[in-house]
Amino acid sequence: MSTSPRKSRSSGRVTLDDVALSAGVSRITASRALRGERSVGADLVTRVTLAANALGYVPDPAARALASARSHTVVVLVPLLSNNLFVDLLEAVHRVLHPLGYQILIGVTHYQPHEEEELLASYLAHRPAGLLVTGFDRTPRCQALI
Repeated sequence: MSTSPRKSRSSGRVTLDDVALSAGVSRITASRALRGERSVGADLVTRVTLAANALGYVPDPAARALASARSHTVVVLVPLLSNNLFVDLLEAVHRVLHPLGYQILIGVTHYQPHEEEELLASYLAHRPAGLLVTGFDRTPRCQALI
């Protein structure tokens, strides 16, 4: 089992293909093993996990969301972080969503509708599973994005 990564991407990141090659399995088997699917035998899961750890593989949530058409990201846009109301809101959202496997992307709008629009447009590229926004003052484009 080879443990030297190819780093075939221009970013230098270790890819799922690198893990599969190192573990001696197909890409789909490596993916299924890392996701914990029951259809993959324990011995293969161990081989793939060891290869991933040895190579320093970090799954790409954007690639996973694209491949599965599902995301585990929820966007939360708040006006300020200096107001305890919004900090409490973020804590509550995290407390509920984190145990369910969701990550939160937080954006601060500073009560500026155009800043909210820019953040929303940027965060929607991550294909979030959910969106939580506060307030009512939105640009027409932001309303359309929502």
